[in-house]
Amino acid sequence: MLLLFQLFWLLLYVASLTGVDAQFPRPCTTPEALQTRTCCPLLNGSPCGFSSGRGVCAPHPARDLPKPVDYRVNWPRVFYDSVCTCWGNYDGYDCSQCLPGWTGSQCLQRHHVERKEITDLSDSERETFISSLHQAKHSPSGRYMILTSNDTTVEGNYVFHNTSVYDLYVWMHYYSAKSYAGSENNAAHRGPAFIFWHRVFLLFIEREIRELTGNQDFYIPYWDWTRTNHCNICTNEYFGGVGQDGRIDSTSQFSKWKTICPYQESLGIICIHSDAAGPAHLIRNPGKDPVYKTLPTAADVEDTMATALFDTPPFDKTSRKSFRNKLEGFEFPSDSRDLNASMHNLVHRYLNGTMSLVPTAANDPIFMLHHSFVDKLLETWLQDHGEATYPDSDHVHPAQRAQAYMAPFFPLRTNNYYWGRDTQSLGYSYKEHSLSRPAARNSGTRGAAGSVADSTAHGVQWQWPVLGVVSAVLVFGIVAAAFKCKGKIQQAQETKTEEKQSEFDFRSNSLYAVWTKDRNGHTDKSSVDIVFGAAHSQDAAPRFSSEESSSSVDGHVEIHL
Repeated sequence: MLLLFQLFWLLLYVASLTGVDAQFPRPCTTPEALQTRTCCPLLNGSPCGFSSGRGVCAPHPARDLPKPVDYRVNWPRVFYDSVCTCWGNYDGYDCSQCLPGWTGSQCLQRHHVERKEITDLSDSERETFISSLHQAKHSPSGRYMILTSNDTTVEGNYVFHNTSVYDLYVWMHYYSAKSYAGSENNAAHRGPAFIFWHRVFLLFIEREIRELTGNQDFYIPYWDWTRTNHCNICTNEYFGGVGQDGRIDSTSQFSKWKTICPYQESLGIICIHSDAAGPAHLIRNPGKDPVYKTLPTAADVEDTMATALFDTPPFDKTSRKSFRNKLEGFEFPSDSRDLNASMHNLVHRYLNGTMSLVPTAANDPIFMLHHSFVDKLLETWLQDHGEATYPDSDHVHPAQRAQAYMAPFFPLRTNNYYWGRDTQSLGYSYKEHSLSRPAARNSGTRGAAGSVADSTAHGVQWQWPVLGVVSAVLVFGIVAAAFKCKGKIQQAQETKTEEKQSEFDFRSNSLYAVWTKDRNGHTDKSSVDIVFGAAHSQDAAPRFSSEESSSSVDGHVEIHL
């Protein structure tokens, strides 16, 4: 009994230390899961994959916050008291996935992608990326459902709906970007969590599209809007040209995209469609708003990156000398352009359409490329300011404080969780855009061929020089192969070291050690049930099989609490 008591408090302690990716997992929208207030789906026969050492269903501590007016503030207390806490490199709402940057059946292998600038993609890369977006837009999500609510201040009358993988991503942004009732604040903007919330957001949709397409190297490129004075990707080659009415050119597949979650002024509404009109099409009118007719410049970026402090009081849109607020675009440089918005905000306003209303902006696929570039700027700034810290102040809105959980992500992640994790550790990096173009390289090749022809025309004995060049190439090839071989050996050794270290870290987890000891001691199921409570039994949150998921995506579930 004493061991059980100690294990219970150990669970509480570990849950308080661990930032415990997104929304309403399908198994957690059942009446049983909502009534027991438990989101711990079965994996390998036990909640959160407990029996296979992946994680544990653990209570998450209530934060020291005032009772929220809006139920999104203290996420996810209105819905669940217990959620999965994953061990080691395991991740996901049921611990079935790997943390960003890891792969393999046991999540012990490093995985890395390099995000390129969108216009630097090859034709094949661009077509693959765009086709993946179309697949996500038209493929139902078997893993998640979205919620609608008539009033976010009333704990009841929720309705969960099926949705596509891409529209799930749109809904997540809407859910967090819509202002809380009675204020201008939200979970993802106008505060220190702004850049990190969107980093997690991009990692989430990248992973969901990888799962959907089977392409584990899928990534979101970035759009460097300082390289152009107009929307150079508003063409049919990329995301669709635009007509006089702002509609996407009919020859582009994006002209058929419908938006979800229309913007409504009522602060209590979450993603309710109006009966008066059906879903709207994507709209863009880049540069046609006389107030926001320019894109940010390289000088604007330089001014932003030169800011010394990450954020400053009062940690909202009025903050001054704040890197976060300059990057977000509420604090802008004083220059002859007389801007009313800058940086991130200015890009949204410049596109003058679906992108201009922040809660609905993610409907436009340009949104993710825009935020990928914002994330690139964040990483550059963090690398240059290693001494910076996430603000720890009561002036920060409760939903964006360091230890508050990001809504609506599962497993739970605190706003400062990713502060000490650079992009390399998260499995990606940014490639600087190409300065040379294929035409220049082709020109060089043609020049070399011309030189050989000229030499022959002048009667030069070319055989020996050519043989010399060939010999040099062969020598160079042998040396390069040796280095490559050495590099592969070194890389393999490093991978083994990483896997060993990761395995060591995983198995030295105090809670895992207790679990191993109990398992080796043949702990019976009844003692486990006592520790985790009846709410964690296998009947509390049944796991959907792939057949059940695919057969149930056509309807919606209405839950009245």
